[in-house]
Amino acid sequence: MTGYRLEGRVAIVTGAGQGIGAAIASAYAREGAKVIITGRTQSKLEDVAGKIRAEGGEVRWLAAHAGNREHAQKTVGEAISTWGRVDILVNNAHTFTDYLPIEDPKLEDNIRIDMESAFIGSLQLMQCVFPHMRDAGGGSIVNMGSSYGIRCEPGFLAYASTKEAIRTLTKTAAREWGKHKIRVNTILPAAMSPKALWYLKESKSYDSELAKVALGYFGTPDDIAPLALFLASDTSSYLTGQTIGADGGSTML
Repeated sequence: MTGYRLEGRVAIVTGAGQGIGAAIASAYAREGAKVIITGRTQSKLEDVAGKIRAEGGEVRWLAAHAGNREHAQKTVGEAISTWGRVDILVNNAHTFTDYLPIEDPKLEDNIRIDMESAFIGSLQLMQCVFPHMRDAGGGSIVNMGSSYGIRCEPGFLAYASTKEAIRTLTKTAAREWGKHKIRVNTILPAAMSPKALWYLKESKSYDSELAKVALGYFGTPDDIAPLALFLASDTSSYLTGQTIGADGGSTML
């Protein structure tokens, strides 16, 4: 344990069985937060939880699907029954669908899948944590957008439109819940996942995508976690409704 900037707080991190979610959960635990991690694969969650415990952190895991209201309620209920509060929510989970051009009829199904997991899933958890954060005098919610929502890359309408809907959700919640001292912000992360690497290789776009990154290299989950830690901590207490890119400068707002 190193810094304790989140000591005494309880955080929920979805999609935390690997990648960005796992890195954020580990960073929160190192700073003193008690963490609930969720995801679809039990073995991955157990592995992440084991690593957090090995570093001295407190963590519980739940197999849960983003977009399932019962799972959202169970997740928040676990935090409340175990630790009596929830101070931080990171909506990282998102089911990814395949690249499709707009004229493909299957795009409709992809949009439904993406919206259900990422947008509806984020909304449900936000609704579930709201009364607890309100009654405790505040909290921090971190949603995950994407630069693709701003850049509108061909073939990614389902993914991009979902991520832009999440930015709208963030800003609306920040407006409505600011009076309760609940802060809501969006990160646009860029960290290489196995699926992202596969796509760049298959599409032969690795070099062209890398050329868009001002810092000249693709990030990792550990490049995203410090920003999520900042947004969860009191250091960002006057920051809400914002979109912040952690993508090496590939998108500049």
